[in-house]
Amino acid sequence: LTAGAMMPNYEYMHIPGIDHLGYRIWYLLLTAKQVSSVASQLGKERVLCETYGCTGNYPSFADRKWIGDFLLAMGVNLFTHHLVPYSMRGRRKRDYGLNFHWSQPWWRYNRLIEDYLARLSYVLSQGSRVVEVLVIHPIAGAWCSYTPVNESEVKKLDDAFRKLLEKLVELGVDFELGDELLLSKYAEATDSGFKVGRQVYKVVLVPPSPCILSSTLRLLEEYASKGGKIVFIEPAPSLVDGIESEELESLAKSCVKLDVSGLTLNSILADPLIKLEGEGAGKVLYHARKIGDQLVIFVANTSWENGFRVKLGVKGEWRVEEWNPLTGEIREEGATLEGGRTWLEMTLHEVGSRLFVLEPGKPAKPRPEPSFVKEEIKGSWRLKLLDDNVLVVDYCELSVDGKDYGFLSTLRVQKILSEIGAGARYRLKYRFTVKRKPSGDVWLVVEEGEKLKVKLNGVEVEWSGEHWIDWNFPKAKVTELVRVGGNVVEVEGVMNLDRYIEPIYLLGKFKVEFDGDKPYIDGDVPEEVELGDFTLKGLPFYAGRITLTRKVDVKSGAALLELEGLNAALAVVRVNGEERFAVTPPYRVSLAGAVREGENKIEIELVGTLRNVLGPLHREDPTSIGPGTFEDETAWSDKYILRPFGLRSIKLLYPKP
Repeated sequence: LTAGAMMPNYEYMHIPGIDHLGYRIWYLLLTAKQVSSVASQLGKERVLCETYGCTGNYPSFADRKWIGDFLLAMGVNLFTHHLVPYSMRGRRKRDYGLNFHWSQPWWRYNRLIEDYLARLSYVLSQGSRVVEVLVIHPIAGAWCSYTPVNESEVKKLDDAFRKLLEKLVELGVDFELGDELLLSKYAEATDSGFKVGRQVYKVVLVPPSPCILSSTLRLLEEYASKGGKIVFIEPAPSLVDGIESEELESLAKSCVKLDVSGLTLNSILADPLIKLEGEGAGKVLYHARKIGDQLVIFVANTSWENGFRVKLGVKGEWRVEEWNPLTGEIREEGATLEGGRTWLEMTLHEVGSRLFVLEPGKPAKPRPEPSFVKEEIKGSWRLKLLDDNVLVVDYCELSVDGKDYGFLSTLRVQKILSEIGAGARYRLKYRFTVKRKPSGDVWLVVEEGEKLKVKLNGVEVEWSGEHWIDWNFPKAKVTELVRVGGNVVEVEGVMNLDRYIEPIYLLGKFKVEFDGDKPYIDGDVPEEVELGDFTLKGLPFYAGRITLTRKVDVKSGAALLELEGLNAALAVVRVNGEERFAVTPPYRVSLAGAVREGENKIEIELVGTLRNVLGPLHREDPTSIGPGTFEDETAWSDKYILRPFGLRSIKLLYPKP
């Protein structure tokens, strides 16, 4: 409604683009199809999308893959990430992240997921998309229906259109959209199909809408006269350029008319180039492209809850390779010939995807789907922190020019001082408790502490010249100043336009426990641990990497290792020093070439995120995260609400003979 029509704008963009926000995908179905359709029709090689905005501090590599796979299936093939801050100082850590910053625990491994997206982006930008169905965009109907005093009719139109698009996805019918203004410039009815720019479609769907343009009517009439298939979805339009039209009524009567609920694959396409069968209707997407005499087919499961068995049938006889975008590996894939089609049968795990490259030829015989005997590795693991643990202190006592404001969250203190204004002299007292002193060093971090007067238990701290997240987070070694019992950090400063009141942090190889809602330091982290959620095992605010190590007897060199219930950005598996990566469900890695029969040293590195240290710490993560998420007092809880970090179990998988 604000733009009138989006698709005509993309005609003039060298790289047309959109934006994706939050932990969600399906809301973008129409938006993504609009931009990718124009790009496909007008020969624009790349479709841009700003990604991962409003996902906060948590997203794992699997989360990023899930969002990326959906966009790739929709036709996006150029990702620009949101956002890359110069610093995490102040409210920047609460921006519309994900923050792509070197302080991220996964930063050293970021190339894994970036290479995955880059490989797919390249492959899915080559050649042209194979789509046989064009859906007329009903924006002209919206122009006829909309009035600022009553938007109900245009909302009904929007709902009906979305239901149609969702039904096509459910039926496994890939489609593109045709904007009527663009059709008037680039479309023509030909004997080979309905041509729009460089795309040619077999079937044209006219969605529920009160109106189409006269230029569209002429094109549809010409296509019908050439024997082309046109399907009107009830209620069919009756207006042309806003005027009742007998000509349109006559055309609609001569064509197929169906209700959305009655749509089937056969009623739209009797003999499609690609058939998608099996489980996961409405959850499994595909993107097919023709590159010379080759076909490329990307298949993605958008479900976090279920894996699916899927059959993909392609007309003709094809030799098939599977290309693994995560590893770069290529292998020949088996398929069967039946009914004039090459059939690929596959398992798609939760948020799993597969990339196939087909070329004319006889397929290899399919390999049987492997099955496994699972054996849990029981007992404790040796724990090592690769980064310091953290105690977050995000409440303090505020005093301004001698006036006390009480015990408040740092966000509330910031608001009060901002209202008082620049020049206010303030004193903050942060309190924390130590029940048992750790054996190692303890560090204090105060944002921009070098510009402030900072004391711990009455002694002014000395900054070490080292920093934590970035150079705005200086560290002071306070091992000797910390005492058993209550501790007080006093911070004095003068409010100005560039001053932020933030939590302070204690760092070290200590354990953090809770007394009710209040965290405290409780000695050293244990050296031996059972598997589980490590936020409940002394690491509630941990924002780094840990390793779990032990010796394990392995019965076969063909074994796999599975990490059940993984909650981490990713996991790195090292077997006898050789490295493997567990990035997506079912978090399973092959040990072939690394393991030997008998005793082996297995090390699991769990890579965390910044979520449990930078928050939001006092509310559940909503679908869309931004500065307001942290400041929303209606959703605030004094309790610390954390995301799990750890895994439920580790199992060896042995192939069944």
